[in-house]
Amino acid sequence: MLQLYLLEFYISAVGLSPMLAGVALGLAVLWDAVSDPLMGILTDRTRSRFGRFAPWMFIGALLFGLSFYALFHPPEGLGQGFLFGYLLLCYLLVNTATTLMGVPHMALAAALAKDRDERTTYYGWRLIFGTFGLFAGILAPLAYAWASGNGNDASMYAANRGGGALWMVIAVLFFMAITLLSSYRSQRDLEPEASPQLQQLGKWHEGMFDLLRNRLFLPVFCAFLLVAAGRAMNATLALPFYKVRLELPEEQIQGVILSVFTLFIVLSVPLWTFISKRFGKKWPAFIGLFSLGLMTAIAYPLFPPGQLLGPTIVAVLGGLAVGAIILFESIVADIARLDSQQQGRNREGLYFGYWRMGQKVMRSISLGFTGLLLAWIGYEEGVAEQSAEVAQRLAWVFGPGVGSLFLLAALVFLWMPGRTMRRTSLGAGAPPRP
Repeated sequence: MLQLYLLEFYISAVGLSPMLAGVALGLAVLWDAVSDPLMGILTDRTRSRFGRFAPWMFIGALLFGLSFYALFHPPEGLGQGFLFGYLLLCYLLVNTATTLMGVPHMALAAALAKDRDERTTYYGWRLIFGTFGLFAGILAPLAYAWASGNGNDASMYAANRGGGALWMVIAVLFFMAITLLSSYRSQRDLEPEASPQLQQLGKWHEGMFDLLRNRLFLPVFCAFLLVAAGRAMNATLALPFYKVRLELPEEQIQGVILSVFTLFIVLSVPLWTFISKRFGKKWPAFIGLFSLGLMTAIAYPLFPPGQLLGPTIVAVLGGLAVGAIILFESIVADIARLDSQQQGRNREGLYFGYWRMGQKVMRSISLGFTGLLLAWIGYEEGVAEQSAEVAQRLAWVFGPGVGSLFLLAALVFLWMPGRTMRRTSLGAGAPPRP
């Protein structure tokens, strides 16, 4: 819901200029990005009766509920400067909360799995349930409009977004409670004996930058930076593209195109899991990412306005290709497990802290750039109807602009030494405990 609706909400419903909205979102994500590796270190070094992960996830869920609700309920009558400050502050808190939840959650999956195939399965299930959440976020404003009888006219735009946000707060708190309760025992079982080395907080920075010299991790990480930039631009520009360029109503965008897209992400997970067990992870991941970039670059500028069939077909193919993302996360978990075996200490949190930091840095840059880009191509705030020239420029940005980032990411990913990964036994039990 954040990626799809937030920028458009503050531009079209609240009336903040595209440039200020993009800069505010970009600054918030960039400021928060530095917290991810620190969160990873804290996760790796936490010792509590509830395990390494649960305390941080619990605090993050509470903070998220408050800040997410405030984000979609800005006070009325604020000027441009105050709106900019309000958006910046609320989004800073939201992103901090997602760090407290997200880094421990990703590291938890890596810590629980016993071998490389099980890691792929865990991250497959993680993507499936995450896609259900994505689906809920897409439909929440539409469902709230239907349930409340507001309809989807412009006068109820802000109310529907705010009501959908409240439903998302309730959903996040409910499912985080399920996560914490269901993983409580297994998290405690993962808890190693306290170690003087790990308890020395004065050495918190030790080994923090070793990850960037890891020849297995670096190509995957650099490729993911480009993927994160492309995904941020795609999500931010999706609604303006479908509304302005293709002239489709929200019911068709949310109820058909985006729903089909999320459905086929879920359906693709068993396929990518099976392929990775038969053929490894590197080449299937490359094929999925490269095909996504090629299709994005070619298809979107060719769609005529008012037609639903073409975008729906691309949503099917795109959903199947996006499912390959589980292989990237599983590869990072493999690398983290190998590192733990070699170093003799747990560093899953640090690896996924870097992973999320990279995602946020690139999303920050992309949000700021996208806001400036919208202003540059002539997109006007608070205006539902845009000119034909603006609509065509949107198509080129949404298609070749985003697709080229995915293609470049696929080529960078090829630098990862796949033979080293195959020769290394990554699934031989748990890493040694210090």
